[in-house]
Amino acid sequence: MSNSTQEDTAILFQDTNIYLLDIPHSIALAQGGRPTPHQPPAPESGSGTEKSIHRKTPNLISCLPIKDPFPSTEPKKPAALARLLDTIPISERRFHSELILPLVRDSLEAIKTRFSHNRRWCEARAVPSESEPHDSTAPNQHPRKRRRGNNYTPLESASDGHVSTKNEPPMILSTTSPNEFESLSDLAIVKNPSPEPAIIRVGSGHGDETNLPCEYIVPPESSFMLCTIPLFEAEVDRPSASNNYPIPGLPHHQKFNLILMDPPWPNKSVRRSKHYQTHHYSEMDVLTQGLRDILRVHSHDPKTKQGLHPSEPHPDLPFQSEQSVAAIWITNAEKARRAAYGALSGAGFCICEEWIWVKTTWDGQPISALDGLWRKPYEILVIGRRSGHTVNANVNTNGNTDNTPPLSQMDDLTLVSEAITTRRVIAAVPDLHSRKPNLKSLFETVFFMEDGQLQEYSALEVFARNLTAGWWAAGNEVLRFNARECWVDLEGERDADLHECA
Repeated sequence: MSNSTQEDTAILFQDTNIYLLDIPHSIALAQGGRPTPHQPPAPESGSGTEKSIHRKTPNLISCLPIKDPFPSTEPKKPAALARLLDTIPISERRFHSELILPLVRDSLEAIKTRFSHNRRWCEARAVPSESEPHDSTAPNQHPRKRRRGNNYTPLESASDGHVSTKNEPPMILSTTSPNEFESLSDLAIVKNPSPEPAIIRVGSGHGDETNLPCEYIVPPESSFMLCTIPLFEAEVDRPSASNNYPIPGLPHHQKFNLILMDPPWPNKSVRRSKHYQTHHYSEMDVLTQGLRDILRVHSHDPKTKQGLHPSEPHPDLPFQSEQSVAAIWITNAEKARRAAYGALSGAGFCICEEWIWVKTTWDGQPISALDGLWRKPYEILVIGRRSGHTVNANVNTNGNTDNTPPLSQMDDLTLVSEAITTRRVIAAVPDLHSRKPNLKSLFETVFFMEDGQLQEYSALEVFARNLTAGWWAAGNEVLRFNARECWVDLEGERDADLHECA
């Protein structure tokens, strides 16, 4: 039996560890302020729930939902198939075929059985009109406001890619009027402490209609660092916990209950498309070390409880969480999974969960074959939890509650994978290229609920492409999808060139 709720949520269907989620709506909802302490999010598990479509949030410009699965790219000749199989380690093939594929198949079947029949697996989307196609590779360019030159890049940080902010205080935004800047390179660490959104306006335009200023909406209580994170530069000295900043400008004392990362993993197809910068597999060790450094420096240590409790807690305020959670999106390559496992374990995290985002068409079909070798229709989020029972920052105890093998056994990925006790499946129709679902509400429900009440927590998203209310964000594209041109129905206005695609 299902029941409906008036709560605005991007979760269209939910059962135990199975979710059907709408990606544009999840990002839109994450632009709003935090719920009040006595307003619980959607239940974490149960017999299955559906939401009633009742939207009060602005619409994020999206693309048409996928109607049919992509054509197969699998080798057709036995010899070609054999050559491809030889390139994939047996352990990796078993991981997908024995652990992931059955779970994904059963979860999709459960949604199809219990979700309302004849309903699409996504909400109506705001897409550009056919006469003005939207460029998913440059979402900050409004179709009616073309800027001079085809190489305009609105989200460049300082020219050297690094931000020197050791002695600079954060820039506090005003919410009573737009915050004017000549260029985004003027921004380093920026905070909006207000419960209301703030506006950043970049470039005066000088009356030139072909070069209009850009505006960005900064959500309530959010902060960001527009910077290049030096993880992949072999010639750069590796950041250490003693003197350097693994994230430029973010001081070591800034700790977070949740760190979410979406690294630019090596990917041949993405490199060819030039959607964003990726790196070669030869740099994987450098990447692993860089991710580990961020986690070591900026993850909250539950043993210290430093800075998490106010000196005089107020009985009406929510309790500050002592959780320390880290999550890393990975590709389906074994090297990426090994790097994520190594970074988490090396920073003292017990790998406890994996969330599988399975990409579907609008009627619930996987966008490609579940057992495909070249292309799999899912991505995985590896999640670790740090407790106060670790021996040190490098080696986990053998008796930890999450059963993660000690670091000395991390080379055997099978041991790590089989020790993960919880896997959740999140079905969602893909959005613009590389835009992932915003999982803020799921993180809150799974990790930050105590006795039915949401705890206060701090969160950082690294390599972010949009801001999230109440969170920090770091990367050279943190404002990408917070450009005003990426939204409709904002402040009651609607662009005539856009329409709702039912």
